[in-house]
Amino acid sequence: MRNVKFYSLLFIIGIVFHSCSKEKYEAQVPAYISINDITLITSYATEGSASENITDAWVYVDDDLVGVYELPATFPVLKEGNATLKIYAGIKDNGVSASRKRYLLYDPYVEQLNLVRGETINITPTITYNSGAKFTWMEDFENASLSFLYTTGSDTVINKTTTNVKEGTSSGRVYLDAGMDFFETTSVAYSSLPHNGTPIYLEMDFITNEPVIVGIYADTDQKAVVTLNTTSEWKKIYINLTDVINTSLSSAAIKVFLGIKATENDPFISANPEIYLDNIKLVHY
Repeated sequence: MRNVKFYSLLFIIGIVFHSCSKEKYEAQVPAYISINDITLITSYATEGSASENITDAWVYVDDDLVGVYELPATFPVLKEGNATLKIYAGIKDNGVSASRKRYLLYDPYVEQLNLVRGETINITPTITYNSGAKFTWMEDFENASLSFLYTTGSDTVINKTTTNVKEGTSSGRVYLDAGMDFFETTSVAYSSLPHNGTPIYLEMDFITNEPVIVGIYADTDQKAVVTLNTTSEWKKIYINLTDVINTSLSSAAIKVFLGIKATENDPFISANPEIYLDNIKLVHY
């Protein structure tokens, strides 16, 4: 009789565990979301080019972070039914693959979804700049005059060209002939950039056969931020100037610079350095 009770108990426990395991298994079947890429839309007159290098999607469902995904991506979501999807554009900060961030100067893409377990929803996000973004400097090389200043001793200047253009009809070209060993250009001085930690970025498209240093002058104090690596194809970079400007005196006049210099111990890697630039923007809140 005791054996009958024992086996009955085992049978009941088995049913309970089988039922729990089955429910747990079924609860883990996700819905899926697929994103191929994220497209930027701009008002060209006030925001400039829609050139972008959005590499990642920061995905939130009902304000919970689902994950950060390199594009293109298909990923599971362990929710069901109506939900609010938010997708923030992710970038490589300063062009560094190991430093991926949400680009806070872009607004997120928002859509209402009906998530169904086992089904995939294809999303084609379009985003815009945040309405509070300020475009302090924009240079697309399409106007008759260019908005650059040059450091004393610079061997050359930026000229407009139509032979290698990212978009539009013109880009900027820097070329150093034999005997030239120094080039440096700056923006005009800005005295009203924020020093409160809000994001400040320099965006640009570039091609170069020589590493190019980019940074700021805070009054006369020069601070390098990144080095543009050589590339034979157009690349877009987001250069984070937030910290370097935030740690400068709030009264300092800020100028963005970029340049190259050869020395006896550090000669140019190319016989004739050549740089192409397009769609330069200084953007912040």
